[in-house]
Order: sequence, then structure tokens, then C-alpha cells
Amino acid sequence: MMRMLMSLGALAATAAPAATDTSAALDLGPTLAEVRAYAARDGDTVWPGYGQAPLGFLLIEPEREVLLCQPGRVEGFTPDGSDAATGCARAIRPRSGMPDRLLAAMAIFGPPSTIVMGTPQSTGRSRASWTRTILHEHFHQFQDEQPGMYERQKALGLSDPSDRSGMWMLNYPFPYADAAVGDAYARASNALADAVEARGKPDFTAAFDRYLAARAAFQASVPERDWRYLEFELWKEGVARWTEVALGRRYPDPEVRKAADALDAAALKQLRKPDLAAQQRELVYAYGAAEAALIDSCKPDWRKAYFDQLALAPLLKSARAACGA
Repeated sequence: MMRMLMSLGALAATAAPAATDTSAALDLGPTLAEVRAYAARDGDTVWPGYGQAPLGFLLIEPEREVLLCQPGRVEGFTPDGSDAATGCARAIRPRSGMPDRLLAAMAIFGPPSTIVMGTPQSTGRSRASWTRTILHEHFHQFQDEQPGMYERQKALGLSDPSDRSGMWMLNYPFPYADAAVGDAYARASNALADAVEARGKPDFTAAFDRYLAARAAFQASVPERDWRYLEFELWKEGVARWTEVALGRRYPDPEVRKAADALDAAALKQLRKPDLAAQQRELVYAYGAAEAALIDSCKPDWRKAYFDQLALAPLLKSARAACGA
């Protein structure tokens, strides 16, 4: 049975314009080869095993779809030789019904997960930010490769048992419009920004404690099941965003490094302008990445325990203890 696990947080469903690029097909090979080489060479410095995770990639072009580096043969695609840059098998098919604004990782062909992305033009991204996004989506491929991940996510009890598309992650009815929840989120978001900005300063631990108190109040504002959902999304998407920035800042292309810095700066601005009703699920990227940054400040080896639980709360607790008084 197909496991349709999706990383839908990077699904660019609203920000990108319709595709207007009718020029020659994007030459994906060199970019993907560069990312694959970087992941294999340097990815393990951040996440041991990251560079060994399968990096199948489906590019949605204006008139066709190009599949590269996907293990095995996929029905419906015509083999098109080997890609010169990556050395991977290449296959093509006419455009299907998938939107060309996708920025996602999903088990669309069954495991392992495949990165599915439109072109920079159709997704409304610069080439550098588009390349940086591959680092994010490859982290989801790395997550999905962990033993028992599908079963562990199912055990959270958050999805409709009949939903194997992963859409529950996008459509979960979290109380975004509740004013009291929004107020608690706003206080926690600003306290988190304060703590992030206090790193390396004398008042850091006090700011960390204030944030943890505000986080506890945010948690208390929603039912337990809703918080379980948010914890999971912060764990999954927030850490993927943190990874996107961390690896992006080390990338050999200076434009990708600039794009990573810009993404991190934008996240802090978002934390300072919390609007739960407007941001809705988008909150998990900046918020979760900031939590990961706090954890990393106090406990640099936190990634060893990252997969122990599908939540950041235990890591925040151990990080605060590691920071001392």
C-alpha cells in the first residue's frame, strides 16, 4: 500500500504566480548534482546520515515532468537516458494534474519520498532560494527514512485513518481564529524572539525562562490534542527550516548563503509580528526554527536525541538545563 507521506509545509499554494516560463526546460541536472554533492560532503556535519538519504527529484516544468535520481523505474515515465551532471537515470512524462507551484517532499511513488518542485519561475522564487529549498525538502526525505517513521506519525492519533495522502498535516483544524489562543501565541512568539536575540548575552537564561513560561501558557490555551499537533509540526517543519538555514549558510554558492541569511532575518520579523489568524499553519516554520536555534545554543549535541520523540518540548527542557543558572 502506498505511503503518501507529505511535507506540505513548503507547499507554495498562495505566494507564487502562475507559470510564465515558456523558454527551454530548466537545466536541473547541475543544480541537483551540486546539492547532492554538498549533502554528501557536508550534510553530515549537521545531521549524520543526511547525505545518504535518497534524493529523488521530480521537476514540474510547463509542459512536462522530469524525474531524476529516483530509485527504481516509475510507471508512466519514459526513460530518457542518464543525466550528464548527476549520473542519475532520467525519465519524463507529460504534465499531470500536479500544480507547478509545489515545493514539497512526498512518497508520491511509494517510499522513499520524492522532492516535487515547480521551477523557480512557477514557484515565484529566485534560483538561490529555490536551491536553498531543496535542502529543506531533502531533510524531510531524511526524516521519512528513519525506522518506523510512518507508524510513529500514525500513532500520534491526529490523522483520519482513511487519509493516506498526508493532507491532515495541512488541514488539521487547529483553533487559529480563537482570540484567546491568538493572544497566548502572540505573547509566546515575542518571548521567543526575545530569547533568540538574548543568545550570548548575560540575560539569556532569564529570557529563556520567560519564553518557557509563555510557551506553557500558549499550550494551556488549547486542548491537548491540538497541542500535540502543533508540537509535531514544530518538530517536523520548524527543524526542517532550521536545517535549511544552517546548511544554506554553509553552501558553496554565496547567493544561496545570502538567501539563507535573508530567510533567518525574515523569521525573526515574523516572530515580532504574530498574527495567528492570518499566519495559521505558516507559524510553525519561523517558530519551530527559533526553538531549534535556542536548543542549539545550549545543547549543541541535541540532534542525537531529535528522533527520540516527535516533539521539541523535551529538547527545550534538556537545553535549558544544560545552560545552567
